[in-house]
Amino acid sequence: MLSRGCSIAAVLLLLSPGVAMAQQAPTVEDGFALLRAGKPDDARNVFEAVLGGKPDDSQAQSGEVQASEGVALAQYHDGHRVEALQALLRARPFAPRSPRLLVDLGILEEEMKLYPNAEKDLGLAQQVSPNDLNADYAMARVKMDEGQLDAAGENMKAYLKARPDDASAHYGMGRIDELGMQFDQARAEFLRSIAIQPVQTEAYYELGDVDLKQDNYTEALSYFQKVLARNGQHAGALADAGQALYREKQYTAALPYLQRAVVVAPAYQPGHYYLGLTLSRLGRKEESNRELLTAQKLADEDNRNAGRTYQISPAPASQ
Repeated sequence: MLSRGCSIAAVLLLLSPGVAMAQQAPTVEDGFALLRAGKPDDARNVFEAVLGGKPDDSQAQSGEVQASEGVALAQYHDGHRVEALQALLRARPFAPRSPRLLVDLGILEEEMKLYPNAEKDLGLAQQVSPNDLNADYAMARVKMDEGQLDAAGENMKAYLKARPDDASAHYGMGRIDELGMQFDQARAEFLRSIAIQPVQTEAYYELGDVDLKQDNYTEALSYFQKVLARNGQHAGALADAGQALYREKQYTAALPYLQRAVVVAPAYQPGHYYLGLTLSRLGRKEESNRELLTAQKLADEDNRNAGRTYQISPAPASQ
């Protein structure tokens, strides 16, 4: 029995491509039928067959991008980021000027710290579709990661001009301002994010971080406790709450926060560092030395990995 919406031509193509091609060439409709049936990999083969004969078919290009997104998302959800990126790269020769594909690529490349690649793809998306707000938002993140804060701010402001009620964008603008040491502006952006979306944790966490950087320890602790009330496993809030208490010389109170932080996130270097300092102040020298050594090892590992990049080649199309 054939599944509803899946044409005979599509089935024959998948079972015996040579015979199917001789009988009836695959169509764009076949590809979209396979997409609706939850078979993005098979759909992609159909769209690529269509594009092999009609490379400018806009519907087939759109289908190719959608099918490749489906394959990439499945890989990403399984924790296979390299394979997800390969799935998107395979679509690029078929739809080289698709803003949707270029933004997908840029977002994933930014996450994988492939910043030159992300900047190139998102820049092309902005050229092809100057009003693509998703490209502006993604480019802001890339520029922020690269330390180009002025450019990051310009892109985020362009996004916010069109979408002033986007809580995540105000949060992003706050992060850019915070990194630029513009603490009053950062605080205003985080508060705006919370006003739009009160139920969240990250803007509260960053408000605490801003106060911590300005030595406002009591205020910082109150924000970290708000975060922990919603997410008791937030390693940053645990470690920074411990740090705030440490800096106020409340070592006994700081200890449980820091002990929880290193359990929740064993690879989070600040947790081990401030736990080591706190244990030292409490006279527990052997434990302190152990935590400080762990913190140093983690810092060294972070430094070694700082320049590491992926080398990605597109997955070949099936023959």
